[in-house]
Amino acid sequence: MIVYHGSIKKLDYLSKETVVQQLPNDIDTIGIWFTSDIKSAKPFAIGTETVIEKSKTEFWDDDQPKVVQYERMVRGFIYRVYIDEPNLKEYESYDLFMSERDKYCDYFTTRKKIPSWVDRATLLNKEEANEKFQQKLIKQGFEGFVIQKTNLHNLVSDLYCIFSEDALFIADVLSVDDIETN
Repeated sequence: MIVYHGSIKKLDYLSKETVVQQLPNDIDTIGIWFTSDIKSAKPFAIGTETVIEKSKTEFWDDDQPKVVQYERMVRGFIYRVYIDEPNLKEYESYDLFMSERDKYCDYFTTRKKIPSWVDRATLLNKEEANEKFQQKLIKQGFEGFVIQKTNLHNLVSDLYCIFSEDALFIADVLSVDDIETN
């Protein structure tokens, strides 16, 4: 199976330590996320990175340059990844996936007695909830899951989450700029 991963960083391999993902609803640490098509992965390869450097125009009283911090736009890479037919749990919708994950989540809100992800409440135990959800699926024999027909950045794609980087093989690395010219 071929899937796609977008990143602002150039990576030699995909692992939980190297992959930084910005996903809604605090789901980013469940596993490594992929899309079923290249266009849906592209928005994840465009972002900003924090740059800290000595200023060329601002100086302290002793003529030493000040250190400045700013955000720089980054146009990264799309990884075409081969996965050898993993055993995936299938969710027919994002709502069904989130409802199952919510069993492990503790939320804070002032509005409802028992909040959920739908209420946009603050998740208090992201790492713990994601790990417990992942461990439940692993105990059931799954290596990850797929959320079918997910709306991402105004595009519809299947969204894959794989728990172990051992099953992943990067088949190709494309820059976002190369994709736009094709």
